[in-house]
Amino acid sequence: MPVSSGKIAVGTARVEIPETCVMPFSLQLHNNDNSDAIFVGGPDVTTTNGYQLNKLESIRFDLNPLDTLYAVSTKSGHNISYVVFRKSC
Repeated sequence: MPVSSGKIAVGTARVEIPETCVMPFSLQLHNNDNSDAIFVGGPDVTTTNGYQLNKLESIRFDLNPLDTLYAVSTKSGHNISYVVFRKSC
């Protein structure tokens, strides 16, 4: 199973989590910040409509082919890490 990982900085403008696949895949996100939440969702995600991932929490998403997740924060320089699990791509 191919696995990849990375880290991105999230700010007050939504950021695309730069992983996708043409086959179903899983994406695990971790909020590296020890004080604030991030918000995860689709291309229209905001801090009021996104899924709230609190400080130091992780969540795993099982995604369909070519799905894309986005993240946004209430502050700039908010780091998140991710791991992607693919059967093949």
